[in-house]
Amino acid sequence: MSIDLELETWREQWRQESAVPTDLRRRVERQSRRMRIMRACEILITVVFGGGTILSAVRSGRADVWVLAALTWVSIAIAWAMSLMSTHDLWSPASADHAAFLDLSIRRCRAQIQATVLAALLYCFNLAFTLAWVYRAQPLRNVCAFLISWRVCVVWAVTLIFFVWMVRHRRAKRVELARLESMLN
Repeated sequence: MSIDLELETWREQWRQESAVPTDLRRRVERQSRRMRIMRACEILITVVFGGGTILSAVRSGRADVWVLAALTWVSIAIAWAMSLMSTHDLWSPASADHAAFLDLSIRRCRAQIQATVLAALLYCFNLAFTLAWVYRAQPLRNVCAFLISWRVCVVWAVTLIFFVWMVRHRRAKRVELARLESMLN
């Protein structure tokens, strides 16, 4: 079912009865499952990257690896703060009626739109400190040669893909938000 038809169905069901439209309930439940999966991924990333950089720093004993570990933990702390703030009170509807499910969907949509900006800023922070650390550790000392090396070009390609996806995701969420808000009328 297309999003337009699905939202129109919700709107009709909204006006006709007080029960939560089945599609809206399923959508909220699907989003809730995704949120739990994302939280598990956040924990896994914290353990793997956070623990890995600490282990690497302990094994190497080098000051620059300790700086990388510290900056990694700063990044992880920022990511956790952003995640906890953006998902606060978004885990389940306040009640079992359609208004609560619609309100939750709207709040989740707004949170995802806001999270795209924060994610882009965090990505840039991580990219800057990681590239600076790698540049400092590599034998090549020419900045231009480093920035156009094949390994860094892979990073630029991944960065481009990330930002294109982020813009598309943000646009889709804005369209979804407009449709959800139109159901209030």
